[in-house]
Amino acid sequence: MVLGIIGLTVIFSGYFFLTAKPTYEGEVRFIVRQQPTADNSNYVVFTFDRYYNWFGSEFLVDDYTQIVDSDAFAQSILGIMQYRLTLGKPRGTLTTADIKGALEVDRRQRELRVKVTASSREETKELADTVAMILTDAKLKPIKGSMVDDKAVFTQIDEATPDEIQSTRTKELINTIVRIAIGLAAALALAFLLEYLDSSIRDEKDAQRVLEMPVLGTIPRG
Repeated sequence: MVLGIIGLTVIFSGYFFLTAKPTYEGEVRFIVRQQPTADNSNYVVFTFDRYYNWFGSEFLVDDYTQIVDSDAFAQSILGIMQYRLTLGKPRGTLTTADIKGALEVDRRQRELRVKVTASSREETKELADTVAMILTDAKLKPIKGSMVDDKAVFTQIDEATPDEIQSTRTKELINTIVRIAIGLAAALALAFLLEYLDSSIRDEKDAQRVLEMPVLGTIPRG
């Protein structure tokens, strides 16, 4: 049973590793570039000084983590790359759900980070560049009124270069090793448990312990 658990773990882990489609990951980073606006009109977008402008920019980045994860943002990418991006699917069949699944967004203070995953280095690079193009062209638009800041909201501070785009094959190999290690640990734990629960009498010491009587003699096995 123990050897069977180890064998099955190795077989299934090897199968998942060999059949998994290779993917590639890259990351692009942006920072808010909003500058304080002079208070010379009742219709300015910002009238805060520099400290409060930067403070408010953190909330702006928080909003954009939701925007990048939205269907509208994925639709913007589709409109640009629909027939150039495949993500391992037939060309021209991508949906917004596929695009959203290829993006992972995070933030740190005024910094926005977007990790992209695609089926090749070239697609990963092109998808990352498209994300950068959309974000660096974004303007600050108020909820009401026609006033729009003509300055872009984000500046790109780090791009996904081909050398930095990593294959997930290494991660899959690590996951395979972890699965095998867990299977081995589970098999050993099961072996110790079975040994602990085994109440059979195998020698004179076990007989004396269970019967609490002296052993007068033993009959050797065959």
